[in-house]
Amino acid sequence: MKTSRFHVPLDLVRNNPNEKIHSIESSRFKKYGRILHDFDSSYLVALADRVTTIPEQDITYETFLPVLEEPALMEEIKLYYGEQDIQIGYCNGKNQSINGMEYHKSPELFIAVTDCLQFLTEFSELENFDSVDTRSSELFFFPKGSAVIVEANVLHLAPCGASKEGFKSIIVLPRGTNEPLSKSMAEKVSKSSDPESKLLLKNNKWILAHPERTNLVKQGVHAGLRGHNRSVTPV
Repeated sequence: MKTSRFHVPLDLVRNNPNEKIHSIESSRFKKYGRILHDFDSSYLVALADRVTTIPEQDITYETFLPVLEEPALMEEIKLYYGEQDIQIGYCNGKNQSINGMEYHKSPELFIAVTDCLQFLTEFSELENFDSVDTRSSELFFFPKGSAVIVEANVLHLAPCGASKEGFKSIIVLPRGTNEPLSKSMAEKVSKSSDPESKLLLKNNKWILAHPERTNLVKQGVHAGLRGHNRSVTPV
């Protein structure tokens, strides 16, 4: 029997008996995004694998990396953004837990440079822009080379590594996303009575932290994740 490349590896399933790991090819993924079957990620994956490294601990995120932003690639990917200006960056690391949840008011094109996983949560689970129960998240496996569109407002954060070596991934977003807010916008945020404003940390980035993720809390991120800080055991 032929096995789909999107199947969840059995050793990963065995290592995580308390977590249901879904394939992105399953119907469960449709409410969060879609696989870009027509997009050939092989060149970009090989390039990112060559020019980026996995940090010894924690996570490295760069909003854009000039070497990844080849004009031909940019034009091809703009198809999925209606020709909006985009940035091609990367997120690499050794994360294994939810730690927090962020969302953008735009789609995110996510490419797995290595096998990895992500906890995804529906926007409707965000209660009064104040809290989310970690039990509402669903865990998905992204095989190396898979390219997906994660829809706007889907709650997510950094991937989790499927292996002990960590993970590498490519993140494509509208230009300026995750960059610092302007001084004037930061002042508006601090004075706003709108309940969502307390979650706005950076350009097009609304975020909540789990109380255990102290480095985010120290940055002023709202500690709105309730429940166990769910995690993945790599192979």
